[in-house]
Amino acid sequence: MIHVYHVFLGLFLIIFQATVLADLPVHFYDLVAPFMVYLGVFRRPREAIVLVIFCGLIMDGLSGGVFGVHLTVYIWIYAGVRWAIQFLHVGNVILMPLLVSGGIAFQSLVEAFAAVVLASPTWPTAFVFSVVSTQIMWGIITGPVLMFLLMRGQHLARRAGKSLLSEKDLLRRP
Repeated sequence: MIHVYHVFLGLFLIIFQATVLADLPVHFYDLVAPFMVYLGVFRRPREAIVLVIFCGLIMDGLSGGVFGVHLTVYIWIYAGVRWAIQFLHVGNVILMPLLVSGGIAFQSLVEAFAAVVLASPTWPTAFVFSVVSTQIMWGIITGPVLMFLLMRGQHLARRAGKSLLSEKDLLRRP
């Protein structure tokens, strides 16, 4: 049940970002980056790497940019979070916003660098700086809330899976 929750959550974040957030006038960050941080903290590599690759390939297909940028960034965010939690306490209240902000900052910088390098006319540095700083600020403000919602959803999915299995066992008994 938890794997189904993660797949649907990844698809929901991608679709929400591609439909609702694409029309906003503000430069909002990629919602899948906090999901990669969440996977890095709460899921084993055996379970999470499939979701990382799945979400990366879908985002690369929908973004219309250079193929492989999102996949590469998601893998690096996941690997960086897995490396960081070896040294840091996972239950720390300050750690989660820092990890989310770091992941969003890394993704924003990599995507801005790719856009600047691959654009035919040169982009003004002030524009790139304002976009990246706006995305980081949005990440600092909304990242912890999104992480809380992801953790709460995981708890609800786990409870739903347990109740589903207990009902199934009740039906099997004579």
